[in-house]
Amino acid sequence: MKELTTFKKLILLFACIIVLVGCAEQKILERISLTTLVGFDLADEDKLAAIAVIRQINPDLESKIELQSATALTSRGARSKIDLKTSKTIGSGQLRVVLYGEELAKVGLNENIHILKMNSEISNATYIASVEGDLNELLEYKYENISDLGQHIYQLIKYNVDKQYIISSTLHEINRDKLSFIDSYSMPILEREENNIKISGIAFFNEGKIVGKLPAEEAIYILMVKGKTHNGTLEMEIPITTLEKSPPDSSEGLPIAIDSINSKRKIKLVDSAVPEFNLTVKIECRLLEVDSDVSMDNPSIIHKLEKEINKKIESEINQIIDYSHEINTDIFQFGEYYKAQNRNADIDKKKWDEMFSEMKVNVTVNTTIIRDGVFQ
Repeated sequence: MKELTTFKKLILLFACIIVLVGCAEQKILERISLTTLVGFDLADEDKLAAIAVIRQINPDLESKIELQSATALTSRGARSKIDLKTSKTIGSGQLRVVLYGEELAKVGLNENIHILKMNSEISNATYIASVEGDLNELLEYKYENISDLGQHIYQLIKYNVDKQYIISSTLHEINRDKLSFIDSYSMPILEREENNIKISGIAFFNEGKIVGKLPAEEAIYILMVKGKTHNGTLEMEIPITTLEKSPPDSSEGLPIAIDSINSKRKIKLVDSAVPEFNLTVKIECRLLEVDSDVSMDNPSIIHKLEKEINKKIESEINQIIDYSHEINTDIFQFGEYYKAQNRNADIDKKKWDEMFSEMKVNVTVNTTIIRDGVFQ
């Protein structure tokens, strides 16, 4: 009898679910337009210019890509104006990328990012990036080999993030850093190069405003300090004299490439008054390319290579830390480590900014070459 009662309850529950699903709003693909990318920049009279890449799907499930733009006082106003130009409801559930132009980045992005976060349709995994130069020029250019601009830019960012060629900057990650008391974050920079779009650098923001840029090649060092790397690639030039090699030109450097870079970092507060940190980065990597004259069977040579790699990476990380002081922006979120490791600290952004200018970081890199690859 109890089993029968349970069975009836399950039938009733199943029936309720069917009714509720039937009451839900149906969003049939051919009845809506899908926004895959949207860009914002500053327009005249402090208005906001918006441009959207929209995928239209017809009853035969064939898709067509179109661009729609509008200018208004707010992003919501721009959205309403774009709606007036389309024959279908515009959905944001497939939004993959949001781009910001240079002029808007100079004024500040925090309010715009807050609005994105408040929109329940927009995924936290949406990528955020800035644009070098004119936003409209990048999006409206007729690219010969790009049929779906929104999907192309999404795949461009995702591929390079997955390969750890560039930092990740999803809406979740940007909003998390924005809500920190430090209020600094970073994102990739996109740029049009003739008939292509490339990732040209990394933009740094303090209190929502862009304050500095670094080349995209510096991303691997930023990733090493921010957390673990598991798939990085790096090329560098080390002194030939290090390996006791005697080329005709003794000033010539020896190019090498390493990949499969697995790194772990540890940040320890050693003096809360300065403040001073010890930053230790442990790296395991594969030596991918090196001159064929270099004997990799000699443990002494391997050890010397590891020492030179340590020096190079330490130097690059120190330069980025120095640059963060120049732009007065805590790129690596050292303030959060200070607060976590000094529980009695009564600190806010203003106080940390004062301390940050005096901050000292002792960088130590320990590299282990675990295998070798291609020889030239």
